Amino acid sequence: MREIAKELAKILPGKHEIQLIREKFGITVFRVKTSGVSYIGKHFNNKQVHGRKEIVYYAMLRSIGVPTLRVTAQTERLLLLEDIETSDTIRLATEQDMSDCAIARLIAKWFQQLHTCGRNISDLPQLGLLDNLSELNTKNIKHAMRETNSRDNPVWPVVVAQLGSIKATHVRLCNTITYNDFWHDNMAVARDSSSALMFDYNCIYRGYAYSDIRHILSVLPPDAGNAFLDAYGPYSAEEKALEELLFPLTGLLSDHASKFEALLHNGELMQRVRTLEPFL
Repeated sequence: MREIAKELAKILPGKHEIQLIREKFGITVFRVKTSGVSYIGKHFNNKQVHGRKEIVYYAMLRSIGVPTLRVTAQTERLLLLEDIETSDTIRLATEQDMSDCAIARLIAKWFQQLHTCGRNISDLPQLGLLDNLSELNTKNIKHAMRETNSRDNPVWPVVVAQLGSIKATHVRLCNTITYNDFWHDNMAVARDSSSALMFDYNCIYRGYAYSDIRHILSVLPPDAGNAFLDAYGPYSAEEKALEELLFPLTGLLSDHASKFEALLHNGELMQRVRTLEPFL
């Protein structure tokens, strides 16, 4: 706590009462109380170079009009935020909120704003690229063929022949800010039900919008998912085609290949390759 107290002294004068919430991977989350006011702090140690980017991301999102938690102060290694638990205007979302169609619509508006505004930010090229294709190569594909007993499946030579085009399309479509960490633990909802927002930006990257949409739909119940889509509005058919191929394809190269084998053996994966081909 000595380092935290040292950083706090730079931005928060007076005596502090610090309560540890969690410490993981060099990131310490804590509550600090001073003069009757409570804040939530995040401290990043010297090894957390990537994690410290979250401090920059809060400022970046605010600069393009994307709602965030209120930032009280910051240093190069510490972020001081409003405390949701003591807020009169917002509350922490619950797992039950994931089934609420009204909240799904609210969070869709936040993501739509993130993706739309993210395409116009001048610093976007400096944002880290979401690299989920590093394992997509012929060596790993051959391994997946052996593990899934699918050497004779006609999809594999088609995928191998298109690898370069698939990767080039991925890079081309990565044209906005993506959140990549959707769950109720990272969501705040206005107490008057007027808005909702996501916080914790340590998984923000440059990517394509439908990767966020696909993940959100995978965890929301069907009714809430439909409400999300309705409020989000139009999205790219090309991005959808790419994501619906890449998600199971990269999954087949992972330790979770069994979850995707049915798509491989029943011809669905080949159909997804054919759906993407006009865009390549």
